Amino acid sequence: MARWWTRVDVAAYRHLGVSLGVKALGVNDVILLRTRGRRMGQVREVLVAYVELGGVPTVCAGNAGWDKPPGWFENMRGSGLAEIEYRDHRRMAVAPVILDGHAREQAFAVVCQAFPHIRLYLTQTTRPFPVVRLEPLEPQAVGDRALERTTAVAHDGWS
Repeated sequence: MARWWTRVDVAAYRHLGVSLGVKALGVNDVILLRTRGRRMGQVREVLVAYVELGGVPTVCAGNAGWDKPPGWFENMRGSGLAEIEYRDHRRMAVAPVILDGHAREQAFAVVCQAFPHIRLYLTQTTRPFPVVRLEPLEPQAVGDRALERTTAVAHDGWS
């Protein structure tokens, strides 16, 4: 179910500029997050709600309250690189910075304010939800590590 739905949601985002899944939660701000799977090496795409903090997109790895973090989070943590598309489909390479301590608490408060459904997710698990700043990278800093778009794109966000 998740793979099928993610494919539909990504297609809707590309053609209509809206995520049907996130829109159902009353959220308008989404990014298309592209990672490389940590086991198979395939490029993965998933839509993720975000907030902008200091001009930098920031996401929360809530995974709808499941006990495991989402695959996209594990893929980013493993590779240290991702690509995003947002705001009129502008594409950029980013370095994920996992927040901790006071910075995480401040960012998580903003996430909870922007996305009230996160509080519901918190009741379903005991794991803390990682909060990740997606710091833009200069093109020359990415070099050979860029995620090349190939025909092997999997639209499910899992590795």
